[in-house]
Amino acid sequence: MAVFLPFTFYLFPSSFAASYPRGFFIEDLRHTPPSPAFYNLDSHRVEPLSLKNSYIDFIDMFWDSERGRVYFSARSNHKEPFRIYMKDWPDGEEKVIYENPAGPFRFLLSPDGQRLALQVMGPFTWPILGVYDWQNQKWTALGQGHSPDWSTDSKKLLFLKIPGSLPTWLYEYSVETDSAALLVNEPVMEAVYTDDPGQIILKTASQAKRCDTFQIWNRRSDRFQAFCLDDPSACKTKHISQRDLAAFPAHRFFFFKESIGNHDPENQSLIVTDVWGGRLQTVPFDDWDPQAIAVEATGLAMSEDPILVVSADGAGGKIEIPQAQFVRIHH
Repeated sequence: MAVFLPFTFYLFPSSFAASYPRGFFIEDLRHTPPSPAFYNLDSHRVEPLSLKNSYIDFIDMFWDSERGRVYFSARSNHKEPFRIYMKDWPDGEEKVIYENPAGPFRFLLSPDGQRLALQVMGPFTWPILGVYDWQNQKWTALGQGHSPDWSTDSKKLLFLKIPGSLPTWLYEYSVETDSAALLVNEPVMEAVYTDDPGQIILKTASQAKRCDTFQIWNRRSDRFQAFCLDDPSACKTKHISQRDLAAFPAHRFFFFKESIGNHDPENQSLIVTDVWGGRLQTVPFDDWDPQAIAVEATGLAMSEDPILVVSADGAGGKIEIPQAQFVRIHH
């Protein structure tokens, strides 16, 4: 089970009135060493990321196109702690909005840009999860856990909590009450919101034993049903496995890895679905490896050197970004 989120380059969908470009962050391999850059989806150009200071070990990078802000985590040198910086687009000065000397951390920005879901790796076996209101500098600890997912209205946060030891349990944090509550009375392995917080795509431990596939849970009726299973008999006749579920920013499209029979990594196809579980496309391992990320409401970036960008439904061809890879820590 993965503890940390994949390296993240999240694009918040912009409104029609916004004048900021659509795009996402990459690492430009034309430079030595490779440097973070911005791929502009409107002009189809790689643009340098304008920074006033020098940084190393970039981890998470978020582009808030609605408010014209860049958020990233990095450090100035190997002796300094990791910090989260915010800057205005395009040439604003970087401002520190969070730092933690306990160790490296991952962060997930809420869609309204007001809060950070943080996974801090310290001296413990599992990361400490919390919510940080960066404008008011208010921290709410949620205990050991991982895999946070914000609702589209930024009012709720799903996460998997580890109460001392495995297994993980599904909890939901409420911004309104500043507290978290257990959602499902059995262990849960993965979970994300749909665009309706009343419906959650998840995999419970009991479901994984019966058939290692995702279900959609209607919280209002407390009903579970198969989410994206082409052949219901596959669980009985074939060894099927679905894992690493992720949502596009608007939570109307999703993708996950699926293997049938042989569960070697090279046998994992990337499945892209709509919110009803309809399969939009199946991407072979060689086409998405080593990584795939959602870069806008309907955009999927995958592979490296070149990075390929396609739409969720596979229509409209693809964009190739040569001499580019996803951002990573360089040791």
